Amino acid sequence: MIIGKIALTGSPNVGKSTVFNALTGMKQHTGNWSGKTVGSAEGTVKNGKKEIKLIDLPGTYSLSADSAEEEVTRNFLCFEKFEGAVVLCDACSLERNLIFALQVAQLVPKTVLCVNMLDDARKKGIEIDISALSRETGLPAIGISAANGEGIGELKKMMFELAEGKLSADFKPLRYPKSIDDLVSAVRPVLEKEFGTSGVFPVFEISKNEHGFVAEFEKRFGKLSENQNLSTVLSGITVPSDFPDKISACIALRAEEICLSAVSFSSNKSCSRDEKIDSVLTGKLFGIPVMLALFGFIFWLTVSGANYPSQLLSEAFSWVGIRLESFLSGFGFPPMLKSLFIDGIWNVLSWVVAVMLPPMAIFFPLFTILEDIGYLPRVAFNLDRGFGFAGACGKQALTMCMGIGCGAVGVTGARIIDSPRERLIAIITNSFMPCNGRLPAIIALITMFFTGSSVLGALILTLAVAFSVLMTLLVSKILSKTVLKGVPASFTLELPPYRLPKFGKVIIRSVFDRTLKILGRAVLVAVPAGIIIWLCSNFSFGGNTIFEIFAAVLNPFAKLFGLDGNILCGFIFSLPANEIALPIMAMGYSGGTLTELGSLSETARLFSENGFTPVTALCTIVFFLFHWPCATTIITVFKETKSAKWVFASVLVPLLTGFSICFIINIVSKLFC
Repeated sequence: MIIGKIALTGSPNVGKSTVFNALTGMKQHTGNWSGKTVGSAEGTVKNGKKEIKLIDLPGTYSLSADSAEEEVTRNFLCFEKFEGAVVLCDACSLERNLIFALQVAQLVPKTVLCVNMLDDARKKGIEIDISALSRETGLPAIGISAANGEGIGELKKMMFELAEGKLSADFKPLRYPKSIDDLVSAVRPVLEKEFGTSGVFPVFEISKNEHGFVAEFEKRFGKLSENQNLSTVLSGITVPSDFPDKISACIALRAEEICLSAVSFSSNKSCSRDEKIDSVLTGKLFGIPVMLALFGFIFWLTVSGANYPSQLLSEAFSWVGIRLESFLSGFGFPPMLKSLFIDGIWNVLSWVVAVMLPPMAIFFPLFTILEDIGYLPRVAFNLDRGFGFAGACGKQALTMCMGIGCGAVGVTGARIIDSPRERLIAIITNSFMPCNGRLPAIIALITMFFTGSSVLGALILTLAVAFSVLMTLLVSKILSKTVLKGVPASFTLELPPYRLPKFGKVIIRSVFDRTLKILGRAVLVAVPAGIIIWLCSNFSFGGNTIFEIFAAVLNPFAKLFGLDGNILCGFIFSLPANEIALPIMAMGYSGGTLTELGSLSETARLFSENGFTPVTALCTIVFFLFHWPCATTIITVFKETKSAKWVFASVLVPLLTGFSICFIINIVSKLFC
């Protein structure tokens, strides 16, 4: 039986997703960077036969909405029906988090203050007096450490009492100067009279813009007249231009007063440690070099660790394939159907799994560890100056990191960028970062044609990714100076404290949420793709297969860019998923079958026999870095922009970039090689 709905809210990096997971049992991704969540999640908290709907709202610093996530949170708190709110605060940054909590408490009378990360606070010598916090605010308060489960049971009990109306809250109104009090006294009765509510008034108090609020207000309460806005609130009452700033100052002062009563410090060793680490990782001298070295190390582990398991998987799939072929022959399968299953489906699946699984199984846990430690926001900090110079937003660095996992995720992640212009720049250039579908193929090509050394292979891969970042900056600069002109917007980036990752959860999340999920998608796409490629490679017209005809038509054009028709066909046929591009090329070279390919060395031999040179390999790697996004990402771009024009731009810009760079490489190689 559902007895109520509770909103879970708070600033970014306070552990909302961790608390939400602990209360509901759901497994949300708990990314350690600002602006990770833009939508809201809903779960159920159970206590015997009673249930509560818990809404996990996006993290925001203020009810004055300047971004999409802030707008979602503000509109929910202002206009939705629910029984109460739990405002989560970071014990290590209580004063800053209390500013938002006090705003919410004015809007939602039934509010519970929940101070999270008490364990981190203790390590830093910070002591929180929860009873003093409750006394000063007049709100029920509780302290927890969600990461290790401390206090979750008590919080759950408090939430049910809140939903049932058994938990009293006596929020102490904020003390304003007389001029503000007079205005408050004038406006509240007007709201009560005109709309039957004064609950939205705190938003009028603190809003510095009308970012979507008027539309939601009118939807709920009816149209405002032409002369009414947040500066002229009903009945001709004029709000001075400095009114929001005065309100914000009062709230900040009250938060400071509360913390003076409720917070004490014994030492700051941990804070000093974080500052010392940041002096290196985000410093002007070492920030970028350390970042490159760290990613180079991760790539080295990926390249060196993937070769042997990839070989074992290839041999295992080959062994199973031989038995499957014998099994089908024993049942009298027609040769054509047997070839379709073995050459068109099984061998493509085998190749995709053997080549993709080992790199992903190594890279994603390592990348997730960086995320959990809190390093990814430092990457955004290091790259912020570059994106500012390019006329883009520093938050684009975060969407770039998301794009390494999946291009579609990087596109949706662009919602954290407030400016529509800068958001479009991030979306259009997102496919410049090699996603999970491209990285294994790039690693395979580097291994096959450029090095037998994992160290050199990692260096080449690091340079390739760094080149992608540089091209992202260059193209962003061009876009910001041409079709998307504008001045870069400022943004707030919170650097979360460094935390030791929970390695068990890291492995589980990276394996199940990323590696297996992505591999499953690749397998689903590989099956129909294997069938189509087999059909195109085994049905002839005029003595040539369909695939050969396509390749022959494209070959003169592809040669201009250091590629060939077969390679270009591989990219075209892999539009559903980048993961299958390389096996399609291999099928084209092998006449429609991957039977002979048991390892990367055999694949390299096949490619070399068909005219593949180091220059061809380099151009293919470049084209893997810069070509059209996969179908899923293209669909996501349309959903985010609602514009065919920007979808076309997101396809054309990387494609022209890839062709241009490949053309230059091809010309230079012919001049000097």
